Amino acid sequence: MNSDYYSTLETWPTASVDEIKRNYFRLAKLYHPDAAGDTPENRDRFKSINEAYGVLSDPQKRVAYDESLRSNKSSKDGGTINESDRRSANLSFQQAKEAMRGGRFDKAALLFKAASKYDPTNPAYFSWYGFCLGILNTRLHEARDACRKAIQMEYYNADYHANLGFVYFKAGLKQVAVKHFKEALKWDPDNPIATKYVSLSGEDVKKDVGPLDKLFGGVKSLLSRS
Repeated sequence: MNSDYYSTLETWPTASVDEIKRNYFRLAKLYHPDAAGDTPENRDRFKSINEAYGVLSDPQKRVAYDESLRSNKSSKDGGTINESDRRSANLSFQQAKEAMRGGRFDKAALLFKAASKYDPTNPAYFSWYGFCLGILNTRLHEARDACRKAIQMEYYNADYHANLGFVYFKAGLKQVAVKHFKEALKWDPDNPIATKYVSLSGEDVKKDVGPLDKLFGGVKSLLSRS
């Protein structure tokens, strides 16, 4: 079973039926092969969107799906990561944060990826790995998938939505990016990445995004609490 239906429809687990329906029609129109191009990736995305809507629009199927998510999370929380791997993951994570503070995002990306391999139950490793790929402007599909995975694991974390928004921004998908920045600001009105980049929407916010090094200053403060 697909375990990412809410992320597929770019919505929250608490979303109303109307919101799920609106997102479905928006995404189905956007990714329909006739509109987006008849490529394997677009066909798969369109199929996933329809599959997710088929479950989340049906009250009984949605209840069963939500229960499977809770069971999955409980299983992961009690997973079999050994202590040695957990320590290795944490060490890689700390080294990655230091690399980011020093502007070495290439090194940080490698370390975050290593951390996620040692301990795939920690969403922070995936989210910051995706963010670093976004900074490097490389493998943006992989960056998106890593950030989505983090949101799937921890829906209500503002930093993870902001990081995904940043990846979409780097990919040139500003409308989708702004949506995630705004979701981040619902949970953390002071989130530095979301605060800077949501201004690109032009909706009652200041247009001056500021230099990238100011963004990095905000990132440093985020990493200090991770």
